[in-house]
Amino acid sequence: MARADDRAGDNVIEVRGLTLSFGDKLVHRDLDFSVRRGEILAIVGASGCGKSTLLRELTLLQPPDSGTVRLLGEDTAAMSPQRILELRRRIGVLFQNGALFGNMTALENIGAPLREHTALSHRIIDEIACVKLGLVGLGPEDGLLYPNQLSGGMHKRVALARAIALDPGLLFLDEPTSGLDPLSADAFDTLVLELKAALDPTIVLVTHDMDSLWQVADRVILMGEARLLAVGTMQEMAASGDPAVQQFFRTARGRAAESCR
Repeated sequence: MARADDRAGDNVIEVRGLTLSFGDKLVHRDLDFSVRRGEILAIVGASGCGKSTLLRELTLLQPPDSGTVRLLGEDTAAMSPQRILELRRRIGVLFQNGALFGNMTALENIGAPLREHTALSHRIIDEIACVKLGLVGLGPEDGLLYPNQLSGGMHKRVALARAIALDPGLLFLDEPTSGLDPLSADAFDTLVLELKAALDPTIVLVTHDMDSLWQVADRVILMGEARLLAVGTMQEMAASGDPAVQQFFRTARGRAAESCR
């Protein structure tokens, strides 16, 4: 159960022997897994186990010490700067804190990738940004607000709209429901599923939210001790007798119960 299913041709991400250290701290050791086309793969594990760092490696923001990352059939280490730029146009990222530009309105934030990667006119960019705003359940009036005027849920939705601005084939979500109340988190999970049905991206998400895992994840990777501890569906995880998997479920349930007090 500790290795992902590798069906060549079905995989849009292939990770082999990925190893990374920061000084004396080993973050990843010989990670091997794949992400299938069209699936939602969740990465979970205890705080500090390297989940968000792995996401940075997959999105070309952090080079590994060794090993390979193949995105859409190409070895990222062998790519030219121009090819990396072209690939980034096909990748959308929602960062954990949203990372919206504070001096831009919501609409301007959504249009930022279009201004960077296309030669479209300002009018067309604004029209596309309005469409993306609608896709995440916000209205035109919300597009005029600045980040400090947005609620937590709205902030996440604007960040998601920016992540899908270029209609990416790969979408990476880092703790998309963190900081949201249960109702807002559930609504955001529903939104992710709706966007998946409408746009059909392959989605990789990092989360600690057990409800999100049950609701949206096709498969789950459990990380710990700088390696992959288990890979499988939530049903397979729940039925597993692996002590590491059961410890994860106990910890996650305890965290959920604590948050409800």
